[in-house]
Amino acid sequence: MANTWFETVAEAQRRAEKRLPKSVYGALIAGSERGITVEDNVGAFAELGFAPHVAGLADSRDLATKVMGQEISFPVVISPTGVQAVHPEGEVAVARAAAARGTAMGLSSFASKPVEEVVAANPQTFFQMYWIGSRGQMTERIERARAAGAVGLIATLDWSFSHGRDWGSPAIPESMSLRTMLRYAPEAITHPRWFWSFAKTGRAPDLTTPNMVPKGAEAPTFFGAYGQWMGTPPPSWDDVAWLREQWGGPFMLKGVTRVDDARRAVEAGVTAISVSNHGGHPRPAGRRRRRRRRHRGPPRRRHPARQRRREGPRSRCQGGHDRARLPVGAGGQRSGRRRERPGHPA
Repeated sequence: MANTWFETVAEAQRRAEKRLPKSVYGALIAGSERGITVEDNVGAFAELGFAPHVAGLADSRDLATKVMGQEISFPVVISPTGVQAVHPEGEVAVARAAAARGTAMGLSSFASKPVEEVVAANPQTFFQMYWIGSRGQMTERIERARAAGAVGLIATLDWSFSHGRDWGSPAIPESMSLRTMLRYAPEAITHPRWFWSFAKTGRAPDLTTPNMVPKGAEAPTFFGAYGQWMGTPPPSWDDVAWLREQWGGPFMLKGVTRVDDARRAVEAGVTAISVSNHGGHPRPAGRRRRRRRRHRGPPRRRHPARQRRREGPRSRCQGGHDRARLPVGAGGQRSGRRRERPGHPA
């Protein structure tokens, strides 16, 4: 039996790229437009570091903490992610893995598995909702999650209409009909392990969203639910407060990226906020982070005449101020100007 253990997220991603059909993997990876927001998200984590003490340390380590009233073994929870139908068990498998490590599961209302099955796999499940449909429909989703045993509610407001990618987006089928399966058969056959994982269950990937409707009702497809979201006016802060009141328990607002919005969220009575841009997938970057420039050593020495030719004449800015053309420093970057970085690879 192959070793299923892996140590890092990067290794998990390498395995996923190898295991999944190209179109399936392409639908999961990268972000919207140039992919700048995804790149910045990863870069922001890379800038974080530790400054540990070397003596006088405790002889035991405990990472346990509490999130929305739930005791978890370490400060990481599973963020809600929709349509995990790339695996036969989907969100149930993720919930089970989270429970095995003693942490909470966030379940998307766009999930491919019912909330009842996911809570059974991990009782520490937070149910996530979008502002979709009428207040009556949203109340029905809340009550279903409550009846299933969800321990918290996450309201996601960081989804947007931006979904294009500069390198193209793979086609996502509305449903797995016979015609669709025949179309994707060449990809599936060239990835036998992935194909066999579904074949042995006797079921094709389920692209419906069962948690968008009352238990037992016919579930809409992903694009059907997405269309309903597009037709729903965005919520006000009064709507956020109403949603919190309907739940009446631990309530997280996801998608906050501004201090003033964080203050308004507190005023609306939320329990917690999630600083999120939806992974950079449907929302492009608004403003780039200011990066610290790495020290690349001393600049190369140039002949004075060559340096003057490089600087060139002074030019007039649109605002009317004189500005000298800046010399090129080490690393090929003009001092005082941010170098454009390539888009995130597909």
